[in-house]
Amino acid sequence: MKEFLYLLCQWTWGLPQNLVGAAFYLWYRAKGCRHFRYQGAKVVVWPKKTGSMSMGSFLFMYPGWTPENRELLAHEYGHTIQSLFFGPLYLLTVGVPSIIWAGSPALQRRRQTRHIGYYSVYPEKQASSLGLRFAKKPIRFLPEQAEKAEREELYI
Repeated sequence: MKEFLYLLCQWTWGLPQNLVGAAFYLWYRAKGCRHFRYQGAKVVVWPKKTGSMSMGSFLFMYPGWTPENRELLAHEYGHTIQSLFFGPLYLLTVGVPSIIWAGSPALQRRRQTRHIGYYSVYPEKQASSLGLRFAKKPIRFLPEQAEKAEREELYI
């Protein structure tokens, strides 16, 4: 029931970001990227060289991500909770600030020279907090989607 309500809210209140996320998801699925479901969200390990991203109920993990990096999955899942809070304003209130914080060369230099942690500012700090609170279920992989070692259930 919780998963149904999560998806209902994502596809009504959070429609704009879910449409963008669905387009990315279908593109990377067609390219054969590894994928799985997590607490109602669809997760793709995309071939992008760096960075992970969330769009509504779709998570895109960087290629070096492994199930042992539970904190990153929880953080990205936290962005899906932000999508539920902010709804149609998510792209402006979370997406744009997050992209600027991650992608701006000036802000990257500032983080490095002032030793500012990436997760220390809004909206990243809030996503991490929400993820740690709500991302509690095991990660389950289907046999055809994962190596034997990854089939184990790993808890956040």
